[in-house]
Amino acid sequence: MVMGSCPRYERMQRSVRRARQRRVALLIESSRAYARELIGGVARFNRERADWRVEFTPRGLDDPPPAWLKTWKGDGILARINDRQMASALSRKRVPVVDLRRTLRRRGVPSVGPDDAVVTRLVVDHFRQNGFRRLAFVGLPVGAHKAMDARAAHFRRLAEQAGHEHWQLNVKVVTRGDRWETQCKQISRWIERLDRPCAIMACNDDLGLQVLDACRRAGITVPDEIAVAGVGNDECLCSLALPALTSVDLNPRKVGYEAAGLLDRMMAGKSVPDRETVVAPLGIVARMSSDVVATEDATVAQAVLFIRQHACGGIQVADVLRHVCVSRASLEPRFKRVLGRTVHQEIRRVRLLRVKELLVATDMPIKQIARQAGFRYPEYMMRVFLRATGRTLKEYRGSVRV
Repeated sequence: MVMGSCPRYERMQRSVRRARQRRVALLIESSRAYARELIGGVARFNRERADWRVEFTPRGLDDPPPAWLKTWKGDGILARINDRQMASALSRKRVPVVDLRRTLRRRGVPSVGPDDAVVTRLVVDHFRQNGFRRLAFVGLPVGAHKAMDARAAHFRRLAEQAGHEHWQLNVKVVTRGDRWETQCKQISRWIERLDRPCAIMACNDDLGLQVLDACRRAGITVPDEIAVAGVGNDECLCSLALPALTSVDLNPRKVGYEAAGLLDRMMAGKSVPDRETVVAPLGIVARMSSDVVATEDATVAQAVLFIRQHACGGIQVADVLRHVCVSRASLEPRFKRVLGRTVHQEIRRVRLLRVKELLVATDMPIKQIARQAGFRYPEYMMRVFLRATGRTLKEYRGSVRV
């Protein structure tokens, strides 16, 4: 008899599979896009690497611990720990826990989340590439969320290192009445006092939406006087905003995938570092709220717009000069004064952004990516990419995808 068809052998295999299965509870809200993407990353890990019995019920971020948790007997928990009540309930279970919220710091509970230093640098670089030299930050009340405080600190450091004027606002805690109205009025009064043009980073998309509302109340045009960027790239919120909100894609599927892997190692009895694991964001998603070059030099603005529209079509510096009808000797110093780089460097920067987009969002072969991004030779594209990022195309694609 063939061993693979033996009923006894099949029963043994099923028994082994059952023995390997672990009960894992997901205490992750299903009400927001970021959290649902986290769940998607966990699901992918479970399909590829584990054999968990995943237990999940829809919940909101502020919901109390579910009633079933008291009697639940499982092997591990992935949670968005938002308050001390949830933290205490999880500590009583005495099973491995990985936190994906990072609001509280609990000894023995490792956490996984976006790399806030890189997130902030993406936004600041985006603003600076668009010519802004006045920068501002809108955040939550100090101490309300550790990761948001970190973004504020990184923002101050980057602005000071660059020698830019910068301002910061922490919105008030509103416990009664119309929270949105109260906070928008506070933001609006603050924005009216800013020197303009100015670019504002909101610590998340929720506040980005409020900043845009505050600008409309104050009669301030976006993005001409104030450019705005959020964090989270929640498609619903970003498209709801007027104009559409630029934001950072935090790569939540990768965050969920890494958190699942960390929990799997903990449940297997392996030691893991009791610290925060950070995941690089996918990049900035530019929309109308920041789609402007902050300069009074109309020729430079016209040149930049032409480059951003046609760089991936294979244009050269000579094409830009013909479009704006000025000489290279005239345009280059003005271009460098506004943006801090040459016309050729701007063309290359836009092409590299397209390369990154295609590496993340598609499975295109390298030759096709080169054509799509405006590079004549794939080998040259690979050299330029390695010089600019310190990583090969394969390394970059592998680092941001799950």
